[in-house]
Amino acid sequence: MLYLTHSFAHSETLDRARRWLIHAGVTPERIRVHHHGIPTLIISADSAEFDSLKMIIRAAETTDPDGFPSIWDLARLPHSQDYSTEPSPTPTAMPVVRPSFPLAWGSVDSDDDEELRSQIELQRTYRELRE
Repeated sequence: MLYLTHSFAHSETLDRARRWLIHAGVTPERIRVHHHGIPTLIISADSAEFDSLKMIIRAAETTDPDGFPSIWDLARLPHSQDYSTEPSPTPTAMPVVRPSFPLAWGSVDSDDDEELRSQIELQRTYRELRE
């Protein structure tokens, strides 16, 4: 049995996370809540459900503006698209183009190997006839 502990910025967020955990199927006997001082949630959990419980707690904390990461923190993340008006510099050197090469593998079974060779030969013959 593992213990998952998490501290919250506000008691309201702690209560919201507790409600969501109970709604997800965690029995109230496994949840301990401390409202005095720093609001803290303690859950006894199996290792199999540990990640899903952390996901529910993070989802509840995301709705709190003072929680981490809050919706305001997520809004401050750098944008993936550049909206600058300056033209991007053109590259001076041309990219190096390397020739491609076939990637092959070897079969363990000799019967499969013969069948594979015959299939390859059929494909080559078909391509040659099309050209």
